[in-house]
Amino acid sequence: MKVIANSFFGAYGASHLFPWGDCDSAENVTCVGRQSLRLMISYFTEKLHYIPVVGDTDGFDLAMPDTFRYTKEHPYIGHGLSRNVKKGVEYVGPYGDIAEFEEKYFTHAYNGGVLKMGIDCEEIISANINFARKNYACLFPDGSIKKVGNTIKSRKMPGFLQKFIDNGLNLLLHEKGYEFLESYYDYLGRIYNYQIPIKDIASKGNIKKNLSEYVADTKTLTKAGSKKSRQAWYELALKNNLDVHMGDSIYYINTGKKKSESDVKRITHQYAMIDGKETEINAAVARQLLLPECDKEGLAYKNLKTKDKKERLKKYIVREEDEIILNCQIVSDEIINSQKDILCSEAEDLGFGAIEYNVDKYIDQFNNRIKPLLVCFSKDIRDSIIITNPDDRKYFTREQAKLVSGQPNNPEDQDTYEALMKPEKREMEFWLKTGKMPPFVDDIGQDWDKFVKEYKEERESENNELYQQEDKKYMDALNAMTESDFNKFQNDGIIPPSISAVVTLNSSDMKFYFKKIPDKTPSTGGNIFEDLSSELTQTD
Repeated sequence: MKVIANSFFGAYGASHLFPWGDCDSAENVTCVGRQSLRLMISYFTEKLHYIPVVGDTDGFDLAMPDTFRYTKEHPYIGHGLSRNVKKGVEYVGPYGDIAEFEEKYFTHAYNGGVLKMGIDCEEIISANINFARKNYACLFPDGSIKKVGNTIKSRKMPGFLQKFIDNGLNLLLHEKGYEFLESYYDYLGRIYNYQIPIKDIASKGNIKKNLSEYVADTKTLTKAGSKKSRQAWYELALKNNLDVHMGDSIYYINTGKKKSESDVKRITHQYAMIDGKETEINAAVARQLLLPECDKEGLAYKNLKTKDKKERLKKYIVREEDEIILNCQIVSDEIINSQKDILCSEAEDLGFGAIEYNVDKYIDQFNNRIKPLLVCFSKDIRDSIIITNPDDRKYFTREQAKLVSGQPNNPEDQDTYEALMKPEKREMEFWLKTGKMPPFVDDIGQDWDKFVKEYKEERESENNELYQQEDKKYMDALNAMTESDFNKFQNDGIIPPSISAVVTLNSSDMKFYFKKIPDKTPSTGGNIFEDLSSELTQTD
């Protein structure tokens, strides 16, 4: 049902593709929904003293006040005026506040139609940790944990990482910061000393095409014109002459010596004709080829950028040859399916051959997953916790290891209340375009005239050549974002270099501003979370 509803709304907002689409109506739904959320947040925050903690699309997690107005002795009695509140039913605690709010504001359908607006309490939790945007964990009264976001869960996450994170989240949600740190240092020591079971540290690759199709695909180019990356499990299947079929899985581990050594690496050897002989292009040959044309053009060869050298060398290349280097090895299905946790030190004695994983790489993977979790600790110790060698472990007192809140890893992970209450540029465009007044303006305490004035002043200032140039650069960078760029932002807060070259982020309102025009945002409005949404970018 959710997929059907989401698909319909997407089509509804694409009238150029969907015959029954209506962009104005779709935008109206979104804009009214946002105002309704602002109304709820302001009401519960300013009048009832709840604290907004985490927002996700159409709802908010709110920290409850110490006391409630409606109790068993003094309940809220429903009047049956709204969608969810029943006449004569007693509501207490947060449910009393919710029922009162709904009967105060959602007693009729906005702009006519059927009454479908409502507010509900989806769940009451004992603890919540927000690690990054749309990455959080909730502890329920029965001890179960809900995990949201790729930071803490992923189908591709190796078992050794998921096992630690599951245990670590349980400790953090129960406010056991000291025990979490002890567990971190113990686990890192186990990785360092090859004490992690092979099946837990192994990666899994699924066969989704036959080997001949894979080989043919490696010879095609990406949208950017570069060669496609090689996939380790397919390369291992080719190297070991495995008879694999669609749906098979191959398990493997990285066996390199450095954290920078990927599972598979492609080195492209390029050749040019020198004195009638095919010669591989290296630094000396490149200089020999390009120096004469640089002298002819009055250019200094040493000042050529690498990108320019590559472009100039293209005309000399007569042949290319790819060398594939594998820094990984297959893990036997017997090890994966064994009831016993087989360690590297045991593999050879059990007849599986020598197996030794890349310690530096797996420690790096481990630490990259742990860093977001450290948002729970004070900034006084946060940057001192991570190590790469057990000999360098740190020691903290229980007082130092107490958990904190309100100290995000990245400024963009936490909104200000003021920014949350102000309509985005696209909302302003809709309301002014349709000539409608947004609902709940007075109830929220918004200065609508001020918003309109600021919006019009901003639009007027955008009509100049410099702004148009910078805005085009920004939009081009947005449209060039790949799925990898989006995932890096979603998981690690990393803004693509092509975007950060044009704009800077203001941590107070979480908007991008042009570097060359510091008081102006892009034409999108510049909201970091809207502009870097996967729904607004083109992916490879």
